[in-house]
Amino acid sequence: MEEIEASSHQAITITKAGAIRRMLEDPNFIFWLAVFHKIMPHVDILYNQLQLTYTDAVRTKKNVETFIECVEKERQNMDSVKIDVDQLPMPVKRARRDENIHVTRTIAAKEVCDVISNQIKERYSFLTHHSAVSLFDSKKFTHYEKTFPIQLLEETVQVYSFLDKERLKTELSVIYKRKDFQVMNGTVPLLQFVIENGLQTSFSETHKLLTIVSTIPMTTAEAERCFSTLKRIKTFLRSTMGQERLTALAMLSVEKGMIRSIPNFNERVIDVFARQKERRMDFNFKNCT
Repeated sequence: MEEIEASSHQAITITKAGAIRRMLEDPNFIFWLAVFHKIMPHVDILYNQLQLTYTDAVRTKKNVETFIECVEKERQNMDSVKIDVDQLPMPVKRARRDENIHVTRTIAAKEVCDVISNQIKERYSFLTHHSAVSLFDSKKFTHYEKTFPIQLLEETVQVYSFLDKERLKTELSVIYKRKDFQVMNGTVPLLQFVIENGLQTSFSETHKLLTIVSTIPMTTAEAERCFSTLKRIKTFLRSTMGQERLTALAMLSVEKGMIRSIPNFNERVIDVFARQKERRMDFNFKNCT
């Protein structure tokens, strides 16, 4: 900005460059830039984890707890956020040396960390199914095997009253003891394990609860992805598309992984389309010999 101020011949360019330079030299700007430089990497990590398609309540709970711990550590280290006085202009140096200003800024930075922690706790409080999520925390299965979490079970059954409490307790007791369940990380892998091994009947109440917890959306990412898919399917060139066809195309887009695994899927669709009625184009090529 100093080089632009010195070399430019336009008054408006000199004015804007000077304003930006003064802002970059401002002690308050530099201090808060250093503060958020410490906090925002943790925010990016949490954001990327919550955007994953395979996230569930257990994973989200762990990610949020980790984020809160990291913010708390940064809060404790806010006293170490200091501006390098030697790099500032002389008038700013004198103001920056005032220790009272540093203390005030540090207190404000700690308050910012407190606000972030409180907001994330409130946003992801899991008021209705926190107990159910804690029941499937695989890291605590060994502890639950020795001391069954009866309080968590009571709270879960109170929220989901259709569950059979005694049967669910028996099923969870078996799960906590089995090594193959203890290696599961999250409710989705645990539910997949139950389904793949045909344990829906043996663990009927657990299967119900896992299905509920696994299908509760943790963020708006899933809905945003659905709308993005819809925009790609229903463009302005397809504005007259009916609901049945739109639903079918959306299903094909969502389940594209399964579609790709079906051999000759496109050819089979064309064959069905061609057999429905007589068309102007010959989609079925016949041997005329």
